[in-house]
Amino acid sequence: MSKIILGLGSNINNPLIQLQNAVDYLKQHFFILKVSSIYISQSLLKDEQPDYYNIILFCSSDKTPLEILQIAKDIENQMGRIKIKEWGERVIDIDIIDYNNSIYDYDNLNIPHKQMKYRSFVLKPLMEIMPDYIHPQTKQTVMEMYESLDDDFNIKILEGTSINI
Repeated sequence: MSKIILGLGSNINNPLIQLQNAVDYLKQHFFILKVSSIYISQSLLKDEQPDYYNIILFCSSDKTPLEILQIAKDIENQMGRIKIKEWGERVIDIDIIDYNNSIYDYDNLNIPHKQMKYRSFVLKPLMEIMPDYIHPQTKQTVMEMYESLDDDFNIKILEGTSINI
């Protein structure tokens, strides 16, 4: 079984419900080993969008990276995601952050996720559930990547709520 790290985010149509719904769909395809707390942060564009709610999942599966990508896209479509603009509002976003701590370079998918080391909303929840994670390309720890960020987009943990697995 392969070990997979998925990042989920939502900022419209009740993000807490959207995250839970996405996890419920993902449970049909993956064995979810750990789920982070819910983190809230500003949009990458720092515009007037509502804040994003984000979680990290650590899962196992016998699926290939491209099969996982298709499952993620199918769930996003099923949940009503419409891409209006880059980094724009979304009902749900499901990203493959890592797959077996290996490097994959496909036309439509790069693993580890190319932007993960710049995103507090990936690194902070990843530190929570996998503090020993090491990036397979840069060899940096998750803590080193987080500490090197120029901006954490005002990330904070959402107290008193959790995602059920």
